Amino acid sequence: MSKFGTMVMGPAGAGKSTFCAALITHLNLNRRSSFYVNLDPAAESFEHQPDLDIKDLISLHDAMEEVGLGPNGGLIYCFEFLMENLDWLTESLDGLTEDYLIIFDMPGQIELYTHIPILPTLMRFLSQPGSLDVRMAAVYLLEATFVVDRAKFFAGTLSAMSAMLMLEVPHINVLSKMDLVKGQVKKKDMKKFLTPDTALIDDDPVEHERRLRAGEEDADDEFKRPDDKDQVMKGTSFRKLNRAVAGLIENFSMVNYLKLDVTNEDSVAAILSYIDDCIQFHEAQDPKEPKDEDFEEGDEE
Repeated sequence: MSKFGTMVMGPAGAGKSTFCAALITHLNLNRRSSFYVNLDPAAESFEHQPDLDIKDLISLHDAMEEVGLGPNGGLIYCFEFLMENLDWLTESLDGLTEDYLIIFDMPGQIELYTHIPILPTLMRFLSQPGSLDVRMAAVYLLEATFVVDRAKFFAGTLSAMSAMLMLEVPHINVLSKMDLVKGQVKKKDMKKFLTPDTALIDDDPVEHERRLRAGEEDADDEFKRPDDKDQVMKGTSFRKLNRAVAGLIENFSMVNYLKLDVTNEDSVAAILSYIDDCIQFHEAQDPKEPKDEDFEEGDEE
């Protein structure tokens, strides 16, 4: 019997725990069961208390204190310790039925999703048939305020694409905190970010304004020192790097975004519907018979 789960990922501050809380609330309101797993060994406060918390196994504070590691090294050590004690996960998840949606709340360290093979190994363990057999979907959150800075947006999108390639499971990319950009970005402009391409680099209003204000021409940048601060962050080399990143993302044509506003229940419901489609949740549910009371009420009428 298959189980169903989603892994909520993204950089620090993207709103992962907030989305998990909104998702659990929405599931509860719709009489659906959820099982909340916190895999962030540094998280301390939750709107919904986790059903399973990695801090019961190991915490970041303990790892840093006992092994003498920094925050990032300590986090990786915690996940390596988790991978050596996967029975802890199996014992808690094995008894869940297909009615549950298992929600994994992940930490915000980007290296876990980009070039360290721990999460792909964990994902394979969760989804392999014959064991837990969890049908998994990844949800990668990127803060919508990144659209104000095109370079930051494409760097975040590159991380999202890297996670897609690493995890090799159905994947949903989400622009979170849409409520924070209301009034700052027009709807027609926001649509351009849902399918990123190099055109976003060409029509960057911030870059155009900066160049006009400085009276700068493209040719002038060629004669500046490569280690000049303005040249590194705003000059020709920086623009070429951003264009190359945008071109890579466009060529792969893998990343598309959905919009999320956790203050809007319809927005949360829309993301949940995509998750359900990815993991084929509704296809596995048994058809439910109408209650006898419904027939009795209809006869009386």
